Amino acid sequence: MAIKNITYQRVLNLGNYESKRLELSEEVFEGDDEEESISRVMEMVERKIREDNYTKIEEQIRQAKKELRELKKEYETVKSSLESVQTGEEPDPDDIPFDQYQLSQAQIDEHNKNF
Repeated sequence: MAIKNITYQRVLNLGNYESKRLELSEEVFEGDDEEESISRVMEMVERKIREDNYTKIEEQIRQAKKELRELKKEYETVKSSLESVQTGEEPDPDDIPFDQYQLSQAQIDEHNKNF
């Protein structure tokens, strides 16, 4: 019996009661290697069904790494401030790590004009 058509379907659980279904069919012609065709269809479905999920995960990893770098910088700043307090040195009032989050007057004016 000759295989004329190959169909492969995959359902992927996305979590939160969601799933994604992908089905791919390929026609097999006389002389084609059936095993190779089956493998190709299966590999393509498995790769494509996860494509979006990997992109989301990679973006989350990049964002987490960025946040980690920012937290490390803040940690080092606070650590050095704490060390200076423990050694009895007077901390520099212009070097308070929380000042970096204050808005300039121009930023406040820009924000207020939108309301």
